[in-house]
Amino acid sequence: MTFWPVIGAVLPQALGIALSPVPMICIVLVLMSRQPIRAGLSFVAGWTGALAIATGLVVVLTDVATEDGGEGARDGVDLVQLAVGVLFAVLAVRYWRKRPSPGETPPRPAIVDKITTLSGPALVLTGAGAALANLKNLPLVIGAGSRIGGSGLTAGQEIGATALFVLAASLTVLVPLLAVVVAGAERSASTLQALEEWLLSNLNTILVVLLTVLATVMIGQGLDLFR
Repeated sequence: MTFWPVIGAVLPQALGIALSPVPMICIVLVLMSRQPIRAGLSFVAGWTGALAIATGLVVVLTDVATEDGGEGARDGVDLVQLAVGVLFAVLAVRYWRKRPSPGETPPRPAIVDKITTLSGPALVLTGAGAALANLKNLPLVIGAGSRIGGSGLTAGQEIGATALFVLAASLTVLVPLLAVVVAGAERSASTLQALEEWLLSNLNTILVVLLTVLATVMIGQGLDLFR
């Protein structure tokens, strides 16, 4: 498989990570703290660094396995995609069943009330945890990394594909930070507050829709196992 088809194959996984509501809530809260740009850079550094390291590791391991295993290893990549798709379908059903009743206030994630008090190093760790300590994100990283590593790209192309995957997966934490840098913290405050309230109110709905779409895409890609 050539470079751009590989990018197209991993973009759904990247967008699945980018559209995770909890990290979006975290970056919004960080950007409403006393030192928004410094705090935002710390969170984004942890987020992108963790994604890059984890994805790169999966790419390298899959690349080695594909060289040694040939067709069997490629079937393994498809099996990973299929398994991740089934997992997301199960999670979508779980979040649907846990959705708040009409008029009920959704529960706030525990990190929401703590993140504005964290130091720079703690925010780096929080960003890394938000990227990988997640039932949804880690399988997406494994799925994308195995697709890149199992596609027969050169080492340079694999690095480029990994970088583009991490960039796309980081858009929803990078864009708010860039907006605050350009517009200023005071001018952005009301927009950030409104966005936080909307995300918290619709947390479960966003997750159900996102997981359903991802399950469909991943299962569709995994069905190549039966070619």
